[in-house]
Amino acid sequence: MIAAKDARRIKADRRDWINYRVKCPICGEAIGPRNAIREYWDIPPDPPYAALVRCPRGDLVLVEFA
Repeated sequence: MIAAKDARRIKADRRDWINYRVKCPICGEAIGPRNAIREYWDIPPDPPYAALVRCPRGDLVLVEFA
């Protein structure tokens, strides 16, 4: 089972996320909405506040939106 606790955490602007300008901190590949495995909607004010992502090379990253 995939767990967010196993993922590396980064903070990113949501506009950069939508436009694939966020880089995986492990391998440097561009990541975006298509790579999301799960979105976390439960924290206000602007859901989704985070997304669990699998980068193209297979690493797990938790992207927290700033």
